[in-house]
Amino acid sequence: MTKISKLAHLDAGLYQEAKGKNMTLSQYLNEMARKEDISADLYDPNAKNSDGRRLDAFQQLVAQAGIRTKGDFAQTGDAFISDPNNRILFPEFIAREYRDAERDALNVLQASDLVSTRIGIDGNAYKTGVIAEGQEKGLEFGRVAQMGEMAVYTITVAEQAVNLYKFGGVLRMSYESVRRAKLPVLSRYIAKVARAQGRRKAKQALNTALNGDGNGNPAPASVIAATGTFTLADIIALQMDGLRDGVQFTGLAGDAATMAQVLALDIFTAANATTSGADFRDNGNWPRVLGMAPKLAMADSALEGSKKLLAYDQRNGLEEIYENGSELVESEKIITSQFENIVISEVVGWAKPDADAFRTKARQ
Repeated sequence: MTKISKLAHLDAGLYQEAKGKNMTLSQYLNEMARKEDISADLYDPNAKNSDGRRLDAFQQLVAQAGIRTKGDFAQTGDAFISDPNNRILFPEFIAREYRDAERDALNVLQASDLVSTRIGIDGNAYKTGVIAEGQEKGLEFGRVAQMGEMAVYTITVAEQAVNLYKFGGVLRMSYESVRRAKLPVLSRYIAKVARAQGRRKAKQALNTALNGDGNGNPAPASVIAATGTFTLADIIALQMDGLRDGVQFTGLAGDAATMAQVLALDIFTAANATTSGADFRDNGNWPRVLGMAPKLAMADSALEGSKKLLAYDQRNGLEEIYENGSELVESEKIITSQFENIVISEVVGWAKPDADAFRTKARQ
C-alpha cells in the first residue's frame, strides 16, 4: 500500500490499488487515513467544513493542494491539471461530482430508492437467489414438536441471468477548455450527464421492480381501487396487503397524475391538516403517507399512464449489480494525456430476489 506523507506521493497507482479492493479512490483514501497511512500534516480526522460537516480524506487532500472548488473564489480546471500532483485528484473529483448529482433530486424516484444492496461481480451477467413466494403464510416459525420437522424456507438460483448494461456519457471538453472553465461550471456540466443517466437507471430499475428480472417475478397486484381517484382507504388497503405478506413498505411511487392525487389527500391539504401537511405546503418537501415516502416516477417510465401506485420495501428491494473494475471515469487518460473528451461510465444491472417487496394497486 502506498503511504502518503506529502502531495508528491500521489500517483496514478492509487486508482489501481483502489480498484483492486473494489473501492472508489475516496473510499480507499479514507481507509488509508484510518490506518494512518496518510500523514497527519495532510489529514485531520476531526476536520470539518464551515457547515460543521466532517471532511473526508479526499476533500482534505484537495484543500491541502490549495484547490478551491466552490464559492466566489473558486478556481478553474487549471488548478487540477497544471500540477502533476493535483492532476491525480482530478478523475475522482469528476466521479464525486457525478455521484453527488445523482443523489440530489428532491421528491423524484431514483434507482437507489428501490435497491437494498449492491454487489460487485466479474463479468456482465449475474444470477441471484430467488425467495419462493408465499412462504410466510405456510412456514411461520413456531414451536416445533419433539422429533417434528422444522419449517424450511426455500432459496433457489434464478433461471435467467441478469444482464448488466453500460450507463454514462461523454463531455466533449478538451484539455484547454477544461483548463479555462471555472470548477463550479464544470461541476454543472458533469451534473447534467449524471442526472440524465440517473433517469435512465431509475427507469430501468423501476421496470425490474414492476415486471421482474426475467424470472417470472413481477410485482403482485392488489384489488383495483373502486373509483377513478385514489383515496386514503385505498393506500391503507395497499399497505395492509403488504403487511399480510410480511412486508413493511417504505415508499410509494407513481406518475405525475397519480402522485398529484396522493398529495391532494385531505390529510395534507385540509385546513386542519397534520404538521407534515403544513410543512409540505410551506417548503415543498413531500410528506410521508402512513410512513411511506412518496416519489415521482420519471416521465416515460413503466408507471407512466398506468394509473398505478407502486409500494416498495427498500430494505428487501432490488440487488444492484455492478461490474468490478468498470471505471466511472477514464482516470489514466485524464492523468497522462491532453484529452479531447471526458468519458464517464458505469456498468450496472438489477436483480429481484423478493417479488413481494413490491406491490401495485391500480385505479379505474
